Amino acid sequence: MSSAAQADLAKYERALNRYFQIPASARKTRDRERILKVLGVENTHEFVTMHIPLWEVKIDELLDPTCTDMLPISISHSYVNWVRGAIRLMPGNARVRIFSSKLKATGLKKAILQLLSRMTGESHRDFEVTDVQLVEKVHKDTIFRVRDEKGKELSIYLSRFGCLGEYIYSGLPGLVGLPVLPVVHHVTPQGEEILVKPKEDGVNIYLDEEVTASRILREWTWWVEGAARQDALGDCIGTALRYGHYVASPWKKVYMIDNIELFHLDDTDVRIFEPIHDFLPWKAYPDDQEKREALQARMQSDYDKVYQDQMRIIVREWAEIERYLMQMRRHIRTYTGEVFEKVLANIKARVFEKR
Repeated sequence: MSSAAQADLAKYERALNRYFQIPASARKTRDRERILKVLGVENTHEFVTMHIPLWEVKIDELLDPTCTDMLPISISHSYVNWVRGAIRLMPGNARVRIFSSKLKATGLKKAILQLLSRMTGESHRDFEVTDVQLVEKVHKDTIFRVRDEKGKELSIYLSRFGCLGEYIYSGLPGLVGLPVLPVVHHVTPQGEEILVKPKEDGVNIYLDEEVTASRILREWTWWVEGAARQDALGDCIGTALRYGHYVASPWKKVYMIDNIELFHLDDTDVRIFEPIHDFLPWKAYPDDQEKREALQARMQSDYDKVYQDQMRIIVREWAEIERYLMQMRRHIRTYTGEVFEKVLANIKARVFEKR
């Protein structure tokens, strides 16, 4: 961090400390205007007096250095877009200072350093936050960029939704030879549960406009193989959300992202899923049934072969999978609300049923 940026952050943190020494019931509009001015917000009076219910309280929640939340309102609230829009109107360096002021008290800095080490394979001692943005996604609400000691910049998501499920899942793909993005699960001293994870590099096979007919015909063989292998594991663990969760990376690996819903193993459980061998042919040939059906047949044949191969790997590695799940038994019990042995038995039955 440059000396000027360090000085500005230190000045803001001193002012923030003074601000939160004022009892919440005694804070006035002028107090909020004063701290926002130090933060770098222009037209502070207009900002504080926006016509958003309980907005001044939300400002306090946003500035609170003991809370990681950059969006101090439920994503299901009717005013969420107003609050998100107001925070987006802040200068970029103001959002950076707010987020940076939260790193120490919440333990978030340590979690980010752990993630950086897993992302790069190198040890990291420090970083600088260079950008903070709010995103309109259920699984992650904040994306920020950091610059490490060598000047390399990396983009990271902060998620406060479905953290435990994604954390449990993250240890499984590597046991059966599948690619997986690193995550760090963290519970702050204040009891807030969060997850930090890298922004995905690559194309979302189901959602991105870059998935054109010509690209499908050029890339589908490894897309289908990667999806089939991920589906085999997903069927054994009971992942429920798959549509829009496949990312094809530049290094020809297919990742499953945002695996927050697990252990949906009953036949009556709802899943949001369209097999890749059905989806891609429709995308490639929406108006040509003959070509579509021919491509679908080729894709499904490849998919089925690879799926069965991956199932053989999962069966072979069952002892390692079981050992990992046993290590996660407390988290799994918390996540499911069920007796761990029942969940484990359901997974084992699914694994060996598909042998």
